[in-house]
Amino acid sequence: MKRKLSTLERLIDANICYRVALEGEIDADRLRSAIDRVQRKHPMLRMAIRDVDGEPHYALDPALRVPLRAVEWVSAEHRERECETETYGAFPPDQPQLRVVWLRRAEAADVACDELLVTSTHRVCDGMSMFTIVRELLRWLHSDQEPVPYTPPTVADIVGDLRDGRSGKQRMAARLVNAVFALIPASRRPLVNRELRLEWALDAAASERLKRRCRREGVPLHAAMLVALGEALAVLGKRAPDWIESPIDARRGRLPALKDDMLFFGGGSFKLASKQDPRRDFWERARAAAAEMREKIERDIAEIPGKYQFCEMLRVPPAGKLRSIVRLGDAVSRNGNWNRISLSNLGNVTLDEEAAPLRVRDFTVYVHSFAIRSLGILAYMLHGRLRFIYIGDETCLDRARAEAIGRAFTGLLGDCAGRGEADAPAAARADAGALAHPDDPRQAERILPGALPRS
Repeated sequence: MKRKLSTLERLIDANICYRVALEGEIDADRLRSAIDRVQRKHPMLRMAIRDVDGEPHYALDPALRVPLRAVEWVSAEHRERECETETYGAFPPDQPQLRVVWLRRAEAADVACDELLVTSTHRVCDGMSMFTIVRELLRWLHSDQEPVPYTPPTVADIVGDLRDGRSGKQRMAARLVNAVFALIPASRRPLVNRELRLEWALDAAASERLKRRCRREGVPLHAAMLVALGEALAVLGKRAPDWIESPIDARRGRLPALKDDMLFFGGGSFKLASKQDPRRDFWERARAAAAEMREKIERDIAEIPGKYQFCEMLRVPPAGKLRSIVRLGDAVSRNGNWNRISLSNLGNVTLDEEAAPLRVRDFTVYVHSFAIRSLGILAYMLHGRLRFIYIGDETCLDRARAEAIGRAFTGLLGDCAGRGEADAPAAARADAGALAHPDDPRQAERILPGALPRS
């Protein structure tokens, strides 16, 4: 099996690392076997990148084996260094696009448990794909079920037999874009991307109040977060981004070529204006945002094939020109990311299985972009607490401004959850509630990340 990388796969250049802390003993042989099974199921993890006539191609290599590195860790600082090494380490083209680190507790070390670092490249995995890998890895630590391989989807599968009358206009637009790219001078100066990573959270009580309030107001949690983030961005003044962008999970039947357990690099996204009218009630704005979300999700899913088709008409700019394009964004936008910030939502993180001897104690995400400037927030619920990970290139925002967003954002969510809580009916107060779920027709579509903020 051999195929040329698509334009999108060549442009996406980022790493995604999931860190999972586990309660219980990890067996070395079972871990190696679980990794091998994950690799056998997903053909993209058996691919190397080869140069064919000057163009990168995926080539199936049965001899490839996902590397497993075991490290005895002794402190939180040691663990963070390992996480940074994995997140910032590029994948060699002749190696599998996945690697695993087993952080084993050293004897007498002041650490809680064993942890796994699972890292892949964004050109292979979006956030949901990474979830699939981690979930299967944990399952095969105790299950003997054999994997069922599949034929990996490609951009051509997503585009399909697209005959909507736009091809002529797309070719003209692509020629114009290619002509503009040709005029951009190449930069020889290396591009240095360095992300600031922060974590914020609501406590369990506030998280529960917020879920209940969203259900009572008929608003998906993601819509409430979009409104709160838009309001919080006002702390940046004139440097506030104009748009909040949210990636969409294109699985669950939305794109027929993309099954729920397949690896793929991403789907579409929608964006909402960040600026709001603060005179309007918070929940009135959230309901309007929810309606806009539904409309834009439906429209964007329908437009994905055409967008992918257009991208394949573009000539990938050389690395030097891409560096110039990023620096152009630094110069003309207020925050180095073309005046956008992303908000991705993993939803309720549930990785435990009833029969599993290991339990997930903690879970978090690391992202590094080698190309564009990252600027975004990843939200998820774990063990009843709503958590947020801010990942922003230091060129976009400094620590003080990022922390100001975090304080305003979490404060607004806590405040809006408490408004009117004393007046809520007893039945509503007793209801545990839930995050927006794809099977709940009362909620808007679940949003899942491409994990990397877009530019």
